[in-house]
Amino acid sequence: MRTRKRNESRPPDHDEVVPLSPPVYHVLLALGKDTKHGYGMMQALEQLTDGREQLLPGTLYATISRMVDAGLIEETDPPDPSADARRRYYRTTPLGHEVAATESGRMRLLLDVAKRQGMQPERIR
Repeated sequence: MRTRKRNESRPPDHDEVVPLSPPVYHVLLALGKDTKHGYGMMQALEQLTDGREQLLPGTLYATISRMVDAGLIEETDPPDPSADARRRYYRTTPLGHEVAATESGRMRLLLDVAKRQGMQPERIR
């Protein structure tokens, strides 16, 4: 994913962000339509994948910074007034939803090709 500086006024084109790196795609999947802090994203991805995928803190926080710069996610207020105000909360932007859907379609196409080529795993690790 190429990033843009925060002060640029134009949103990035799809070609600037797709294909997504695994950590970027994982963050978008973990957030979905929710608002979460970093640790919440780590927990959500692990739960959604039954522990098969993880976001590690060093990778996660660098990825979040690049994603904010690229306009894929944005910092927002906590979803609950009683939430820990020291945490930073994020949500997916419309562009983030759009590129996640594009990436999902790209991956589905590749999976279809893998199936036709006899390269589909019998089970996922």
